Parts: sequence; structure tokens; C-alpha cells
Amino acid sequence: MKVLHILSSHGMGWTGGIRATLASLAQTRLASWVEFQLVTQDQAKATLKTWQPDLLVIHRASSWKGIPELLTLKAKARILVEHHYSAGFEQHQVPSSWRFRAMLRLNYRLMDRVVSISQGQQQWMQSDRLVASEKVRLICSSRNLDPFFQVPAKAEPEGLFTLAAYGRFTHQKGFDRLIEAVQLLPIGSVQLLLGGQGPNEQNLKALAQNHPHIHFLGKIDDVPEFLSRCDAVVIPSRWEPWGNVCLEARAAARPVLVSDIDGLTEQAKNCGIEFKPDSCQNLTDGIWQMINASPEQRQSWGQQGRLSAIHAWDDYVNAWEQVLREFK
Repeated sequence: MKVLHILSSHGMGWTGGIRATLASLAQTRLASWVEFQLVTQDQAKATLKTWQPDLLVIHRASSWKGIPELLTLKAKARILVEHHYSAGFEQHQVPSSWRFRAMLRLNYRLMDRVVSISQGQQQWMQSDRLVASEKVRLICSSRNLDPFFQVPAKAEPEGLFTLAAYGRFTHQKGFDRLIEAVQLLPIGSVQLLLGGQGPNEQNLKALAQNHPHIHFLGKIDDVPEFLSRCDAVVIPSRWEPWGNVCLEARAAARPVLVSDIDGLTEQAKNCGIEFKPDSCQNLTDGIWQMINASPEQRQSWGQQGRLSAIHAWDDYVNAWEQVLREFK
């Protein structure tokens, strides 16, 4: 069986990323009966001239503009993996829900299957009748987590309580609200390690106003080592269909502080604190609650998080195998 994965030409994610995850998937037992190729949307047409896949798996964002090109991509079947849209995205980014939903319904109708990457996203799709229920399959996003399971658990802070946050510096990720929330806390109560790069970097540094305990560390090449330095991980996203950062934090046995939105809500159960998204005051209160939790409580959250992540990669591979066998 031949499967062609088509990714956005602009890349997706900066730590691990969908390309790395799909490369790892191609090295699992599925390789015994599936031949995978990964291309960008710019390379897809040329590849299809010389390589005829049984199945197209599309990872790029749906749009009105992309529909004509989508119709030119020929294969026996098509799957769309919905990495991009969610209830939170619609709430924060969509001026016309009617037009947005019409675009999604048309794109999804052109697919043989639509893969949701979290339970929250799947519920949004089905409650708003964006796609026929018989087409939807749930494959919660994952990655190879072995290096994260090696991070030692941590009960007591070493000096200042250390929060870690990392990802693309974009509006979606909510790092502006995080910086504002830390600024509301007494100096010396917490330090924030911010890892990442992106278009909002200079604005975020200006917002931090040289705060003595907000540190910008740039691109993080060794994420497990980065997580070993922190006491908790905060994910203040305005929307997040899944959120691999939360999965990585759980695997590293770090308690999480997350926006109560989309795929983050289901991941944080019993392993941290949730707060109202895009709310500086609620995030400040959440940080204060995390700092003042007992070491035993934080350790329990971390242990529960690690336990909940142990089978994440196997579940991901098994779910893909089930979906692919539907087309074998």
C-alpha cells in the first residue's frame, strides 16, 4: 500500500513537528505493508506524476483557495488530518462562522475520512455538524516520547519556583498573557523560562520590560533537558487543537498549567491546573495556586501525567493502523 503525506509548504511546529512524527511512524511495524512518502504541497503534483499512491493524507489547512488544487490531486482515497481548526480557533479568529463552517463542510465532504486529533476537536466537529460522523476517526497526536520519560521527577524547587513555556512566538500561543500574568506576581516569587522563536518575539521582549525573572532562551534543541530545569509547564494558548507541548510535559512528569480549551482540557485532567483562556488574572491565580500547592500535590500531578502518557505513542500507531487498514 502506498501512502503520500502532503504537508504545508510553510512547515508545522518547531519542536518535534509533524514531519518528524510521520518519519517515526514510517519506521514502525506499519512499514512492513505500507510505503510512505512525505512531500510539501508544492511538491505534490510532481510526485504524483511518477508515483501513484493508494491514499493521500493531507495535513495542510483547509481553505476556499485550496479547493481547486485539492480536486487535481488524484488518488483512490483521501484523508484530511485536522491539525489547524478547533472551537477555540473559531472563537478567536473567525469573523464569520457561517462562511468558515461552509468552507470546512465543503473540504471535509471531499474526503473519505477526516481525522480529528483530540476528543475536544472531534466533539466540535460533530456538534456543529461539520462532517458526517461515519467519516470521522480519532487519532490523538503524539510523538516518540522515550527521551521525556528519562527526565527525573522533581518535587521541590531548587531556588525560585521555575515555570517553563515554549513554542512558536505567535498570537495563538498566548505568551503575551503569560508575561502579563507573571508581572502581576511579587518579584522573587517565580521565574519564567521562555523557549522559542517567532514573529512576535520582539513584541514579547518589549512587553517583559526587562523583568529580572523572565528569561528568553531562544530555540530549544534539547527539550527534555529544558524540562528537567523547571518545576511546572504552562501552556497559555488561546486555541490548541491538541498541544504536543502538554504531552511532552506530562511524559517528563511535570505538572501542567493549561488554558481550558480544545485538546488541552482533556490532557490536563488529574495532572495540573486549568484556567480560562486569554485571561491574565485567571492565569495569575493559576500560577499562584501552582506555587502554593504542596510538593506532594505537584509530585502527584507529575506522576499522573507521566502515567497518562506512557501508551500515547503506541495508541497513535495503533490508531493509524486501524485507519489505514480500512483502505487496504
